[in-house]
Amino acid sequence: ALQENRAAGGTGTAEDLKEWRELNQRWWQFGAFSPLFRSHGEGVKREIHEISPPGSPMRANMVWFLELRYRLMPYIYSAAADAHYESAPIMRGFALDFPTDARGKDVKDAYMFGKSILVAPVTTYQATSRSVYFPAGTNWYNAYTGEMVKGGQTQTVAAPLDQLPLFVKAGAILPMGPVMQYVDEKPDAPLTINVYTGADGRYSLYEDDGVSNGYEKGKFTRIPFSYNDKTGELTIGARTGQYDKMVAARTFKVRFLKAGDKTTDFDAPAISVAYSGNAVKVKRP
Repeated sequence: ALQENRAAGGTGTAEDLKEWRELNQRWWQFGAFSPLFRSHGEGVKREIHEISPPGSPMRANMVWFLELRYRLMPYIYSAAADAHYESAPIMRGFALDFPTDARGKDVKDAYMFGKSILVAPVTTYQATSRSVYFPAGTNWYNAYTGEMVKGGQTQTVAAPLDQLPLFVKAGAILPMGPVMQYVDEKPDAPLTINVYTGADGRYSLYEDDGVSNGYEKGKFTRIPFSYNDKTGELTIGARTGQYDKMVAARTFKVRFLKAGDKTTDFDAPAISVAYSGNAVKVKRP
């Protein structure tokens, strides 16, 4: 281990290397839920292939979060569009989305990533749990277990080394794509539309060509989604706008999540919907 440490540019003990790796693993998890996600630095090598040994649980976990980042690209790209058009930050203090929650205003160690995902980074060495405050006014889905947590309270949640505590609010409509090697590898790939039941919800999916500045000339699209929890119906609205090389016909895989359903169950059954730009309704099973 000491030789590996020195090969990586360090001079410490085996225990130092262990702590250094855990720090980088936690940083990596946090980075996956930051507006800009990349690993670099000066002096000590810290790229994924340098810091995590091949075949190690650390390497597997870093790859898992990297793939999750790519799965979330439709959500992240739409959040970036909201930042551009609405001055809405991607990384958000609780006060922005829950302005009447006085307790939430004082939380400094957790945040919203976009409007739907609560992120609680782990910052303590060897920690396997941490305290999380859940903003009031909604319920929250544990992304790993599907457990429902009522807002307005603080709970100690599990945070093993391979997990960054993640929660999605009820009523959220969260688009996810497939694992990719680069962002525009599969422009016509089906998108999974995760609908977190228990509250009404709205969402606007933003898309453009991903390469040019055509969006500055209005070359982009929006697809509105709305969910009525009482009727159990998701409405995928008519597409507005267009851009060069737009995929006109596509498939959405609609998944209605309830308590106990895991966000991380990426292959869970879903309702396949053909979408060509016209409004369509999908009924919850």
